Amino acid sequence: PPMPRALESEPSCPYCGLRLSLVPSRWFGRAVMSCDQCGDFPDYSARPAQDNRGSQYRPRVLLVDDSAAHLELYRSMLDGLALPVTCIHGEDAIARARSEPFDVIVLDVMMPGMDGWEVCRRLKEDSTTCDVPIVMLTSLDAVDVPARARQLGAVAVLMKPCPIERLMLVLNGVARQRRFEQAK
Repeated sequence: PPMPRALESEPSCPYCGLRLSLVPSRWFGRAVMSCDQCGDFPDYSARPAQDNRGSQYRPRVLLVDDSAAHLELYRSMLDGLALPVTCIHGEDAIARARSEPFDVIVLDVMMPGMDGWEVCRRLKEDSTTCDVPIVMLTSLDAVDVPARARQLGAVAVLMKPCPIERLMLVLNGVARQRRFEQAK
């Protein structure tokens, strides 16, 4: 893999504050910012997905996380690639998902009050939201997390911090599959 190089402006990691390095061509041929402690971050140069007619497609995504900093980070990363809407509480996310159409819901697991597991369960039990795909985005690395997510109806689990290329690959794939199933 290409060696990281220091940047002139010395940006810092949004999670731990350490200096980021630029690593050319790490994710799908794109450069990423890399933190020695937290992993890779995108350089925000990803392109929006194309639909089957070659038109730009941007999935409508509900981001749910109790951390305003994480919400802002992922919202800014998705801006231009998706249509992100944010919620900081599980109860608000359920209400929003019931009242607005979303292609995908990205849900944090560890939240105070109603955690992501309970939000996922309730969304999947509700007839107005049960068909919206849910992607769990978490810092939990327990071995049972993927199995529990599948059991509750989530379609994927991604680890924080998640590079934008990986997140968009999952979001576009899930949204494309949903559009295909709705067209049947």
